[in-house]
Amino acid sequence: MLTVSSKISERELEAITEYANACDETVSNMIRKVVVGEAIFIKWANDTKEYEHGIQVPHNVLGEEETQIVQGTYNKIRKILRLNEIEI
Repeated sequence: MLTVSSKISERELEAITEYANACDETVSNMIRKVVVGEAIFIKWANDTKEYEHGIQVPHNVLGEEETQIVQGTYNKIRKILRLNEIEI
């Protein structure tokens, strides 16, 4: 297995770690999935399960509550990076 490295700030590491944790992934696996997913435009593919990722929400949570959990996670990460909150 090969290794790729990148210089990132402490804030970026904190944000990436927060996202990886929310997706129930390791930081290295999350970075791999996100980069490859972007490279293959995963949103248009249905044969790429290996690269799928997303914020994990309990199975019994749906609708507005699910949206609030996902939005809250994204906004927590945006706050780490000193970005404005979003509404989804």
